[in-house]
Amino acid sequence: MEAAALLHDVDKLAAVRPAVADLAHGSGSAEWLALRGHPELGEAIVGHPVSRLADGSWFDGWFARASIEALIVSYADKRAGQKLESMAERFASWERRYPPAERAARARGTWSPETLAAVRRRAESIEARVCDLLRVAPTDVRRLEWTSRAFRFAREGLT
Repeated sequence: MEAAALLHDVDKLAAVRPAVADLAHGSGSAEWLALRGHPELGEAIVGHPVSRLADGSWFDGWFARASIEALIVSYADKRAGQKLESMAERFASWERRYPPAERAARARGTWSPETLAAVRRRAESIEARVCDLLRVAPTDVRRLEWTSRAFRFAREGLT
């Protein structure tokens, strides 16, 4: 799960994107990792993109059979922007960054207000299941102590 969480967006890297350009985000990461000998990570990665939540039939099937690892990777993706945010904060930030036309292009379709509401409900379903399985409240979810040091180290190493 940790490896999947760390590598779930690998298909966004410029060096990786050309190799998986014909695949949707998430599926590209899973495929790229499978080609490098890590097919076991794919199941925990393919369901994380928020755009997947726009397809109700896809979501219903995935949600019914998703492993705890897949649920956690998807949930973490919904909560973690540049900082850990509540679902409401994350969706508000996402809506500010991706106005409707750009969001539609990114999601490969037009998201009506009804679809956007359904996406939020599905994301909240993921949150509820993960928190129930782990016996925590969403407000109890925190970054581990070591992450601040790791982020600082990474930033200093990049400058």
